[in-house]
Amino acid sequence: MSIDIIFSWVLQLHSLWAILTLVIIFYSILRFFINAYLNKIFKPLDLRIALFTLIFSHIQFAIGTVLYFISPKFKWWENGIEQVAQNDQYFFYLLKHPLLNILGLLSVTIGWSLFKKAKTNYKRYMRLGIFYLIGFLLILLAIPFENWI
Repeated sequence: MSIDIIFSWVLQLHSLWAILTLVIIFYSILRFFINAYLNKIFKPLDLRIALFTLIFSHIQFAIGTVLYFISPKFKWWENGIEQVAQNDQYFFYLLKHPLLNILGLLSVTIGWSLFKKAKTNYKRYMRLGIFYLIGFLLILLAIPFENWI
């Protein structure tokens, strides 16, 4: 089995999992902000939704990490850091995309950690909602929209 076939499979998995992850994060954000606004009690279902969002985000990052290292674009590093910094496409795929995804995942993880320390239901919902929203926006910024045209 050639590396090109594996790359195409992992790329498809990465794309599909990214869509699924973004949908789950978006649903979580809506749910947390609505529940905070309505001042609802934090239920076990909310905990599970927050945890599944965290898990899906980490799986997305793991798939992306594998994809990064098996991608033919990884060979662009052979041109040197100066070339990577000067070329917009190199810069996006080798530095900006991974960094934004790492920051998005970090935001989701920080939201999960801070939520566990909150004492009131409102604070739990708001911490999850705000940090998941920041993570969602960072992950959206990492999407290469120029490929869609």
